[in-house]
Amino acid sequence: MEVLLTHTTALEVLRRPDLQRRVMTAPRDAAAVPDRAPTRAEMEEMLARSPLLASLGQPLELLVSSASARIGNDLVRTHVMSAPLPAGSTIEVAPGIRVVSPELLPVLMAPRLTELELIFLLSELLGTYAIDLARQKGMWQRREPLTTPDRIRSLLDALGSVRGVGLVRRALQRACVGSASPRETKLSMRFGLPAALGGWFLRVLSMNDPVEVRRIRDAMSMGVRKPDILLRARGRRAKGVAVEYNGIDHDSPEQQALDIERHNELVAMGYDEFIVSAEQYRDLDYMDGLVARIREKLGLRTAALDPEEDARRRALRQRLYEELELIDGVHWNGLARERARRASAEVGLGAADGTDDSWDVVPVEAYGV
Repeated sequence: MEVLLTHTTALEVLRRPDLQRRVMTAPRDAAAVPDRAPTRAEMEEMLARSPLLASLGQPLELLVSSASARIGNDLVRTHVMSAPLPAGSTIEVAPGIRVVSPELLPVLMAPRLTELELIFLLSELLGTYAIDLARQKGMWQRREPLTTPDRIRSLLDALGSVRGVGLVRRALQRACVGSASPRETKLSMRFGLPAALGGWFLRVLSMNDPVEVRRIRDAMSMGVRKPDILLRARGRRAKGVAVEYNGIDHDSPEQQALDIERHNELVAMGYDEFIVSAEQYRDLDYMDGLVARIREKLGLRTAALDPEEDARRRALRQRLYEELELIDGVHWNGLARERARRASAEVGLGAADGTDDSWDVVPVEAYGV
């Protein structure tokens, strides 16, 4: 029989380096959703003869077409999709084994995620990295994104009113396109999300898009640089503000020399560039000050806020940072955290130091519930 992998099992497959060629080149079709999941005996037989299935985390998450076919045990957990699948919904990764496509996956997972988690998931699918917590950097680099915003929108249109479509359509407007790492994604989210969600509400123009520069070593030679994040600038003369996130892979003297060359070439072409380290990323006071300087460079005015509103927005920015730190792309438990915080708030519990840590100031829209 055929199985259709979904949810975190599908995401695990889409992240496998050894399956990237298959995922990127195999046709994305409209295979029917199986009407039932394998019995335990059938599943054990499939695991015995399929190295791919045996290598995946259990229980395997499978898509079935009927609620009466639900199964939940240590080998299989099912999810129901009764609507017919349009073209572009599935990919065959091995004989008898299909996986939901990168376009369909966020729709299926959306009802179980907070809005922030859904934006983070979409950003990985639209970026050039795959999360792998077993690796030193927690990720590996793809050659190209798994999908594009247009391909996702096309599938959303074909699905119609299926549950999750509206959530994905909304989150897609705030997702990062072209991000090269989870940290770049989180930094871009902090820059671009509206103030109500704890962001600075800057317009992110692009991520890792090529810009032409003149080489400093050879003034007659042109080259290309790819700023991590390029923020929109006002006016025709200003080209924009570039922000580079420097993680541990930028610590070597050789990489620092390359970073300086990149910085100088961008500045020489009229770009303002700021560099953010891991330590600075964690320092809200520093980041607030940096954004103030960025806004000046962009020609953006800063609204005058009364002390109470200023403190409220700062609390939102701090809590956005904290929530993003808890999102690792593997443990999708944001809704459980939100339920726990709400329960804590209802019984009047606070932090050990007596302060309120219930997150009640975070608007419901931040979590998509």
